[in-house]
Amino acid sequence: MASDEPKQPEWPINVMIFKPGDDVADIKKRIKPTEDPITYFDEGKKWTHNSDHHFSTKRFALLFAPGEYKDCQFEVGYYVQMAGLGKVAKGKGAVIFNGEKSGPFVPALNKDSPVTEGGSIPYPGSGLCLDTFWRIAENFSAENVQWAVSQAAPLRRVYVRNNLEFGDGGAYSSGGFLSNAEVDGDCNYIANQQWFSRAVNFKGKVSGGAWSIVFAGCTGNTPPMTEGTPMPAPDKCVVTVEDIPKVRLEKPYIVLNENGDYELHVPQATTDEKLTTGPHLDDSNTEIRCFSKVKVGKAILPLDEDGNYIEYDDDNYNDLTDADKELTLELQQALDEGKDLVLCPGIYFLSQPLVVKKENQVILGIGIATLIAPQDGSPCIRVQTATHGVRVASMVLEASVQKESSSVNNNSDKVKSLIDFGEPDKTGIIDPGDPSNPGLISDIFTRVGGSNLDRSVKTDVMVRIFSGNVVGDNLWLWRADHVKNRPGEKLNDPNFPYHQVRIWEEVDGKQVRVDECMVNNAIVVYGNHVNIYGLFAEHTVEDQMIWKGEHGSVCFFQCELPYDVNAEFSHTGYHVHEDVDIHHGRGIGVYSNFQCFDVVAAKGLMFPDKELISIQNPFTVFLNGKGGIEKVLHKGEEKVGETVSELTKIARGWIGYDSE
Repeated sequence: MASDEPKQPEWPINVMIFKPGDDVADIKKRIKPTEDPITYFDEGKKWTHNSDHHFSTKRFALLFAPGEYKDCQFEVGYYVQMAGLGKVAKGKGAVIFNGEKSGPFVPALNKDSPVTEGGSIPYPGSGLCLDTFWRIAENFSAENVQWAVSQAAPLRRVYVRNNLEFGDGGAYSSGGFLSNAEVDGDCNYIANQQWFSRAVNFKGKVSGGAWSIVFAGCTGNTPPMTEGTPMPAPDKCVVTVEDIPKVRLEKPYIVLNENGDYELHVPQATTDEKLTTGPHLDDSNTEIRCFSKVKVGKAILPLDEDGNYIEYDDDNYNDLTDADKELTLELQQALDEGKDLVLCPGIYFLSQPLVVKKENQVILGIGIATLIAPQDGSPCIRVQTATHGVRVASMVLEASVQKESSSVNNNSDKVKSLIDFGEPDKTGIIDPGDPSNPGLISDIFTRVGGSNLDRSVKTDVMVRIFSGNVVGDNLWLWRADHVKNRPGEKLNDPNFPYHQVRIWEEVDGKQVRVDECMVNNAIVVYGNHVNIYGLFAEHTVEDQMIWKGEHGSVCFFQCELPYDVNAEFSHTGYHVHEDVDIHHGRGIGVYSNFQCFDVVAAKGLMFPDKELISIQNPFTVFLNGKGGIEKVLHKGEEKVGETVSELTKIARGWIGYDSE
């Protein structure tokens, strides 16, 4: 019989626990090293947070016990999660930040950056938010919140008593995610290209946004859907609204109860139309699990001689150790015993997949826990077929260097991936899942390339969903367009502080294939009744998304095609397979920024011309670079929309649905 885990775990040094009685100055002092560093400029008269930690290998969780914290403002840096430990996010028992400037915030970074022609700095001192990734804040109440971010930086389960803004002046930002929130004051999306908000009650004015703002299950002063007659100007921000989502399944969260014990709170799924809308900031419809049945996984942290947490050694980053293998087996044993997993901040170098075999299990990361895929190409996580109600949430899944030949751990169809929810079908019968107990993948951020100096990292598909009745909730699936520069390496594009990822490289005047950070697809969906709320897919070398399941839906899609393909590129962003009969997509945007070759992609989307396939507010954008996208979409044999190129920056297939 499996032994119980401690209800009050011993947290590692990169998990910081704060309590209401703590001195605010001490809280800020402890948090300071986790914030984005500061640069002084203009002869020391001004300062800015910078992006030097963009590819840091350090991870942190800032956990606040329930109660009030006055004038306790702090910046949430790269690879940092701030989370309240209250069972509610509003009222008694919540984590409450009091004061006009109190609680977590993120400003524009690099405000010392100069304006360059065709660059991303709109005016001196603006800074930018375009690469403000990999950070989380959740489960708290504050008077005002500034959250100037882009992808992989969700704000969820929050009560904002005054104003909420998703930007910083005119700094460019590419779009992000807000869910399960209540905002008493105004909410401003400012300069975001796209943004997705789910289950938010807006009590004040809602404004801002550049191209596409999407709402699902929101209440209060949600902006009205953009009308298609007359057709709005191409550069007008278009609003898409899904009034009542099909299903709702919130991410699990950790609670510190009145006895000082930790609990895992697991919200239950609902399809009740009265419950799929608006915020749920209490603990109703939630299963409470004692930490005695929760394994707290602890990454192997690199420490200096004095025991201080330091960066991983680049030279040994891809060397799998016996300790890594032992930790992988330890985590798998906990799963096999039926325990849930809470993975502490850090990087886990897996020697084999974590296989979920029991229904309703939870794997929850905190502090941007990062799993590196096994070096034989098998996934970080595999949920076995017909294992209902599993929740995988809040972590980075990263591709590895393939050092080993295939093994028994590989996917049965030999396709390499980072997560498989369900398994490739062997019987001719698709796993239908359980509509009353769907699976969940929430705040999952995959990447091929990043901190690893070896650019041979690869996989075939980042995410594959075989099971039916799975909910996706904020997924950023990223083939790196830029990675950490090697020490002493000359930048291959002087306009950027990182190495720009390339398939081709010029050597002695000739183009030679180097195949950096290769991956074919961001996501392939085979299961039926799969619904994704907030899907960001970028830069893979073939179709970004392929959807083969029936009765599926995507509410909000943001996609950049790969920067570094050549003129032979024949793929698309949003691909619904020709055999599919029923599918719904809302707020679908595909961008081009072909940097190396003069590529004109044929279309941003493609889907069959069938009565029950509907796409709402599709559009394409020429961001920068060369070439462009010839048509917004191919609907069967019909080609729709104008070409986007340097002359025409944005094109819309239609407003609303094509039948309207």
